[in-house]
Amino acid sequence: RGFWLLGFSHGSVLFNTVSSLSAVLLSVDCQSAVGVVGQTTEISCSFRKRFPDQSITITAVTVTKRGATGPVFQMNGKVQGDPRFNLPSRENPSLQITNTALSDEGLYEYVVVTNRGIIQDGTFRISVTANYSKPVMNSWPVKTADGGPADLYCNASGGYPSGTIHWFDGTGTNWTNRATLEITEGEDKLVHLSSRLSLTSIDSSWGEFRCVVLNSRFIPEGESTLRLRIMESCTCCSFRKSCTFQFCIG
Repeated sequence: RGFWLLGFSHGSVLFNTVSSLSAVLLSVDCQSAVGVVGQTTEISCSFRKRFPDQSITITAVTVTKRGATGPVFQMNGKVQGDPRFNLPSRENPSLQITNTALSDEGLYEYVVVTNRGIIQDGTFRISVTANYSKPVMNSWPVKTADGGPADLYCNASGGYPSGTIHWFDGTGTNWTNRATLEITEGEDKLVHLSSRLSLTSIDSSWGEFRCVVLNSRFIPEGESTLRLRIMESCTCCSFRKSCTFQFCIG
């Protein structure tokens, strides 16, 4: 791994000696990164030096995703591989990925060649998330009577990993344990959340209902509110006429 950088077709005694010596004097530490789909991901890396006053310049790098057949990014005079990868500075081993995708998740091996030696054991991990869309709410029936039944629906899509939906009424009561949640994963691995809250007897004093979308870490990402449309009482019923769906039938 990394032999291409020096032009060797096989591991030589000289290469192994230089590599072992540089590993003692110089190493690279990278932090795990969490990227968001469509945004730029920063992979923070730094040199760990035996001598703090060393001036280090990067001359070449190779980034290989664990399990891949070849490097995803190479920089050795010219840049090759995925154009979304970038090494912003020749003095700093930190990397960037623009337009992050779910496929970027995984463990990476990082080889760095510098004027002070070769670092072969750099690694970092990328996790990727996607934000859910603002939830959309509706009810069935659209209008209901005070004391009548109704189903409330809340839908959000485009998120990753799987999240959940919580329900609250205007008084702050949590109705989540009365709701059912359906999770659907698309071909692009993005997740659609669909929750239904079935109420058997509406109480107008509950006020508006609120659904809150939480990501996989249970951090709220968005919410919407819906005020139930309560129909007025059927006044004609006092005249002993039958009432159906709050419409008087003589």
